[in-house]
Amino acid sequence: MTGQSRVVNFFVEPESLPAVVQAIEDQVLPRFAALPNFVGLVCLQSQGGVRTEVVGISLWAGDLEPSEELSETLRDGVSQLTGTIPARKSYEILRAHVLDTDGVVCVDMP
Repeated sequence: MTGQSRVVNFFVEPESLPAVVQAIEDQVLPRFAALPNFVGLVCLQSQGGVRTEVVGISLWAGDLEPSEELSETLRDGVSQLTGTIPARKSYEILRAHVLDTDGVVCVDMP
């Protein structure tokens, strides 16, 4: 099976962004890391605008099914924290190549 990715995006008021970042560090990463096939997480924020858009991209080395229940729980948490309903979509990874800060490959998929 090829790699899979789940993309979640939502808007947050700028003053709520630190709480979102803290929740990612304290809740999302440790819980995803405990699941089978988890490869990594990339979180992005938009620049400019009245509200900040946050995009989370989780990478998995296999089927997304083992992460589905947790993903729903985390999505509910985002709704409670931000007052918005996150959009979510799954993708098949065509290619992912990520280097660490020393230039060493740390993710290379498919």
